[in-house]
This record gives sequence, C-alpha cells and structure tokens, in this order.
Amino acid sequence: MKKAIIFLGSLLLLLPPFSASAKTEDTKQKITNFMDESLDMYNIPGTSLVILENGETIYQNQWGVLSDGSNVTADTPFLIGSLSKPITSLSIMMLVEDGKIKLDEPIQSYIPSFTYQTDSSKQITVLHLLEQTSGISEIEGLKVTDKDRPKEGGITQAIKELSGVALSHEPGEAYEYNSANYLLLGAIVENVSNQTFSDFLNTNIFTPLGMENSAADYESAVEKGYIPGFESWFGKPVVSDGFYDHAGAPYGYIASSSNDLAKFLKFMLEGGDLLSEQNLELLKTPPVEGKTYGYGWHFSKTEHYPFHGGATSDFRAQMFFIPEENIAAVLLTNKYNFIEDAQVSHIMNGIRSILSGKGPDELPVQSYSIQWSLLGITLLLAILTIIYFFSLRRKKVLNKKIPLTVGIISLLLAVGLIPLFVYVIGTPWKSISFFAPDIALLIYCLVVIFALNGIMTLIITILKKKIT
Repeated sequence: MKKAIIFLGSLLLLLPPFSASAKTEDTKQKITNFMDESLDMYNIPGTSLVILENGETIYQNQWGVLSDGSNVTADTPFLIGSLSKPITSLSIMMLVEDGKIKLDEPIQSYIPSFTYQTDSSKQITVLHLLEQTSGISEIEGLKVTDKDRPKEGGITQAIKELSGVALSHEPGEAYEYNSANYLLLGAIVENVSNQTFSDFLNTNIFTPLGMENSAADYESAVEKGYIPGFESWFGKPVVSDGFYDHAGAPYGYIASSSNDLAKFLKFMLEGGDLLSEQNLELLKTPPVEGKTYGYGWHFSKTEHYPFHGGATSDFRAQMFFIPEENIAAVLLTNKYNFIEDAQVSHIMNGIRSILSGKGPDELPVQSYSIQWSLLGITLLLAILTIIYFFSLRRKKVLNKKIPLTVGIISLLLAVGLIPLFVYVIGTPWKSISFFAPDIALLIYCLVVIFALNGIMTLIITILKKKIT
C-alpha cells in the first residue's frame, strides 16, 4: 500500500507540467483560430501578434501581406500610431531621472517660444502634458497634427503653429485626449537633450533595448523596411500613398515591429537599466480615482492594467501589459478607417479572454451604413438632378419662384454641407478626409451635385426669363 501511495504521488507530481503544456498548446491553437476568423471577418491584409508571459514569448504569429505583396514578418516595421506616446513618456521620465526635467515645472521653462491663452493663473506643466490635462482641446490639437511638413525641423514648425492657442480648460482641471500634448513633449525632449527626437530615441531607447527595426523618422523607417499600409474604402483595403507627418513621431509616427515592441513591453514589465524602479513604477501606476490616463498609458476602467491603441491613415495597433499577471501583448495591423477603429480592440479583448481561460465574445459585424447611405443619397440626387434639368429645359413657361428657390437652397447646401457634417461629427474636415477618405469623397460628390444643381437651375431660369 505504501509503495502504491508513493507511486501515485510521484505520478501526480508529473501531471502538472504535462497538463500546463497541453493547456498552452490548446491556448495557442484557440488564439490562432480566433485570429484567422477575425482577420477574415474584418478583411485585414497584414497582421503581426506577439504575446509575452514571464518575460518569454509564448505566442508569435504573422498573417498576410504588405502593400507591396511581401509577407508580414515579426520584424516588419508598421507605423504604430499612438503607441508612440508611451515611448515618448519613457523618454521624458529618463530626462526626469537625469535631473534635466521636473514634472511640476511649467513647460515654458523648456519651450519658452510656446505661448497659450488662458484666464487661469495656473500654468501648463510637464505632468499636465503626460496626463492629457493641459487644457488644450482635441479640436485645436487636430489642427496641427497629421500634416505634411518639411523633414527638417518639423516639430519646431508644428509648435509655432500651435503657439497662441486658447485653452478650453484650466490646466490640470479636465482630461482631454490630445496628440498635441505629446507633440509638445517631443519639443521638450529636443530642447533639453539638444538632439532631434529621432536621435534621442535611437541612442537612449531603441539601441539599448535592441529595437533594431524601430525608427522615429521617415528615412530611417524606410531603411528598416517600412512599407505603406492600406486605407479602407467600404471595408476593402486600398493601397495607401504612404503619408508621413515629419513632426509626428512623439505622438503617432514611430515605426516599429511586433518583435521590437515586445522588447519594450518586457522592459515595462521587468524594468532595466534605462530607468530606476521608482520612476518605472510611476509609468505603471494607475491614475487617481476617476481618471483613466496616466503617464502615457490608458488604464482599464475595471482591471486597471495599462494599454494603448494607435492609428494612422493606414495602420492600426494596440498593446497592453498586466503587471500582476506578468503578461503582455502587441497587435499590429495595416488597414484603417476611423469607422473601423474598434476592430482591433475587439480582437485584443478576445485574445485577453482566451489567455484568461475564457472563450472570446462573438465579434461584432462591422457596419458600413454611413458609406452606403451616402452612396445611395449621392446616386439618387445625381439621377434626380439630371431629370430635373431635362424637365426645366422642356418647360416653355416657368414658375420662376420654385426654380429660384431650389437653386438658392442647392447652393446653400453646397456651401454648408461640409461645415454641417464637421459640426455633427465634432471632428475637423482634415481629419475626416484623412482617416475616412471614402466618406470624404462621397461628401465632396454631394457638394458638387448641389453646386451643379444650384448653378444650372439659376442659369436655366435666367435664360428662359430673357427668352420670354
């Protein structure tokens, strides 16, 4: 009996590793199946995913192609959008640790050329920029981000354009996510370090962490293999022209690979020589009750782990790490339209569910009702306009009031349609045309139809008046 008990005990000791291994393989297969389903459903051309646990890569896979037809690899650089912000935040904290920046210092100490308008006696501090509480509105920020700028001095030029901005809130009073805050942080890094933002990251972050396929300027990104992604038109991928904002690296135009970002996430989990444990802990600490944004990171409202999403006109990405569980993941994709913004979040939520031993929720079907509705309205108005012109030409006697009214209303709609759409959406037209080109094109078509309708109606009415 004693020997049997010893044998069974020994057998039980052998079972957990086998069971854990089986569970790991099962989890990997579930993630692969889920990703295959997700990418097919959302028609995403190219994707790269890395998952870490206890400092080791437990899952790594790539799907699909780049816009030049080549296969995606774990070292392929994608534009990472606002995943750039946590890297910028790290660069600020490194300068804080070196004694070159103080978080509670007014930003004029570091960028004296930048001014702003406010009725408050409070000044914007470096911490306000990190926490997105500067008082600069999102609308004002969108006016100076995602713009075509010269390769040299792009950040300086953007800061000049933003200078003089009127604050919408008192500094520190309200959270308002705004990429201009991180544009200002990029300018602070340049002024304090006497290096370009790109050079600072290369020297102090990318090289020490072994992020060999990451870059914070366009030329370096191309050298490392960056290829433009895809815009999304009615959900279909269309090769992008590869727009790049040369002032945008601090807030959204860093190029990096899933392998490199895994190294960055490993540092965030485990620390290293770049930053003291105390300052690293600041980056990972959830903000005070009621706030969801810390030092360059969003925090889950329920589980309080750090995460960040990011997008450019042709890329969408997301990453997270959970210190308590010592896990992290990064997902990079190469198609975007702001209508589709939630797709990557849905995929990441599914991955987290699988990792926690649960099944992923059913993926929501992507709706393109806005595009199809606009297309239907555009075609209908085009047909009605043609019919209306023919009916006006055939009529020998016109009731002048009706055509004149139609013509004037059409011209007013042509002039006011875009401002009205901007007001309803609450986003500058530049951003709509940049992040949703299919919607922008359809609205342009409507403007042309209304303008033609108005002009031709007035011309025909005037000509018939002269004839009669």
